Amino acid sequence: MKFGRNSLVLAACLALMASPALACDIGSATAAIASVSQKIQAGQIKRIDLLKISDRLLASIPISPEHFASYSSERKTLVMNPRDATELAAAVNALTPARLSYQPDLRWQLVFLDEAGNKLHTFFFSKRYVQGRGRAGYVDGNMCAFSTAAIGSPALVKWLQKRL
Repeated sequence: MKFGRNSLVLAACLALMASPALACDIGSATAAIASVSQKIQAGQIKRIDLLKISDRLLASIPISPEHFASYSSERKTLVMNPRDATELAAAVNALTPARLSYQPDLRWQLVFLDEAGNKLHTFFFSKRYVQGRGRAGYVDGNMCAFSTAAIGSPALVKWLQKRL
């Protein structure tokens, strides 16, 4: 019996380690962040759609990218102008992805769109906690923490809060 229990524990650990919730490709996330910054500066990103879920919504499990659309209740659009592009590119470029050991409870979805309305990149940010909003999330499918000061939100989240 002990062999069966140990095998089950090992299988559960391996499944947990291979699950997408714990997977994070820092290099890929960093490349996506750099790509967004470059596309903003080049004028290829024309619009940003922000979908939001209230921080007050209490869910029994963290809201994931797969379930985000069924909970989102607010949508805002920001049409890019040259004046905002420099600030936005710098705010995006300041995101520093890091490994994350828990699945974040998402509240913001940020979709970067080209002139034809095609999705170029998608970022998700976590809900507001005491230490700030958006300190964890997803960059094009890669779950990441976002380095910032001990307390506060990443520069991109602060930039968005001012404009949307």
